Amino acid sequence: MTGHQWEFGDKADELPTFLAHALALSAVHGPGPWPDHGFPLPDDVTGALRRTVTPASLDGPRALHFGIARDPSTVEAICDRVERLFSAAPDPLTVRLLHDYLTTCSPLDLADDLGTEIERRKLPANRLRTLGRHLAEHGIHRAPVKVGLVLLGLAGDSRDRELLLLLGTLDELTLYAGIALHRSQPDRDAAVFQLARRVAGWGRIHTVRLLRDTGDPEIRAWMLREGYRNTVMNEYLAHIAATTGDLHGALTANQVDDALVDGAGDILAALADSEGGPAPGLSVYPQAVPVLARYARLLSSRSPTLGRLRSLLSLVAYLRRAPSAFPGWAADGQRLTARYEALLAEPHWGRVVLTHLSDPTRPDFSAALWPADRLELRPITQVLAHLETSPPLHSFAWFWALRHCDPDQAERVAALAEPLLPSVPSQATAVLEPLVVALKRFPGIGWPILRAGLAGSDAQVSRAARATLAAWPRRALPAEAVAHRHEAVPNVHGTRPATVSPAGPDVSGPATESKP
Repeated sequence: MTGHQWEFGDKADELPTFLAHALALSAVHGPGPWPDHGFPLPDDVTGALRRTVTPASLDGPRALHFGIARDPSTVEAICDRVERLFSAAPDPLTVRLLHDYLTTCSPLDLADDLGTEIERRKLPANRLRTLGRHLAEHGIHRAPVKVGLVLLGLAGDSRDRELLLLLGTLDELTLYAGIALHRSQPDRDAAVFQLARRVAGWGRIHTVRLLRDTGDPEIRAWMLREGYRNTVMNEYLAHIAATTGDLHGALTANQVDDALVDGAGDILAALADSEGGPAPGLSVYPQAVPVLARYARLLSSRSPTLGRLRSLLSLVAYLRRAPSAFPGWAADGQRLTARYEALLAEPHWGRVVLTHLSDPTRPDFSAALWPADRLELRPITQVLAHLETSPPLHSFAWFWALRHCDPDQAERVAALAEPLLPSVPSQATAVLEPLVVALKRFPGIGWPILRAGLAGSDAQVSRAARATLAAWPRRALPAEAVAHRHEAVPNVHGTRPATVSPAGPDVSGPATESKP
């Protein structure tokens, strides 16, 4: 039987496939990135084969931080099944049983050894490609689809490019599709680059890592302006962008565009923030000193923006500790620190922050609050206007307001927050937790918020609410809160008082006045 004739029919049931899911997203949203990285996936929605699956990819952090757990017996079992499948006429039932068996496996743990064993057994490439495409196109569970992509990486060719790009736009599958593109396509860097621009989360991290040795000038330029960005942490890709993209060479060119200046600032800030973190930091970037010096000169001649200020603040914080933390930087660090301190002292940065905060309706309003703190600005009036005009389900604006306001303003913030709490429970947690923590400063204010936190299903919010209630002096408690207070104190301190009486002594100790 020839390879051309050796093929399967359609899937045997009506459960949604990953391919159908990707096609639907592509029809609505274009080539990507897609909303929520393509989640929820078909097996999230249907609970396909009654398997418990994660709502977001775990392969990314596992691949980068925890490694794989080799499972040679499962690899042998899979290859035995594939070998028996290839020895007979193609049988849809047999391939379905293989699909179901693969749902019990971890593709991340198997992929490398599976490829080695398949090559050792010299299984026919044409049938591997047919099987790989079938699993990829008809899989209703993520694990068989991933194994299908692994097989296409071993036996696929240019005919599979569009399928790999389409499925790879699902963040859960990008790692496998990216490797398959890199192995199977004649223009492998260009193929992976095409996929990298379609993804923004862990998929962006995986694809850019595959491009770390590229010499393509277009890809290298993209890395410096856009490629390092991802929704997980820019720190993961900053060092690759700086080295593969030749940040030093790009910044010393005759013409440096604004997009490169902004990208350089983001990359340098991510390198600074990555010290001791998940990826190489600024101290191990060989060209850190000349690049920092050049960036300072460029920044001094460009228009101030909020993004550039955020990068500058991260770099100043790093340089203030760099000479002592990294002895080899002593002389250069002192010189650079003085240069960057002078840049930060320019008055236009404060104007940039206040201009940003002058529009209470802008969706990125809160982006200026961290810089406002670092510049020791206290735009409480603008923040209250923001919360009144378009109260967001966003934690930082609420927390910032309560951290900087006085008791009268705290009453106002609490009154604004209360109507939001029951409206969108799943998102209201993002408001509740910072509020119940910050309310510790204001005894007696915001009891309905604490009550919502105590009654909610989120254990972390409930603990925070109990801690705040326990910290309030009893004389500040609303009547309804007294009984809850007696429950909160033993839960916080780990012991239950001998008597529980609303008329009992104030177990919090002497009354204290809160300070704004």
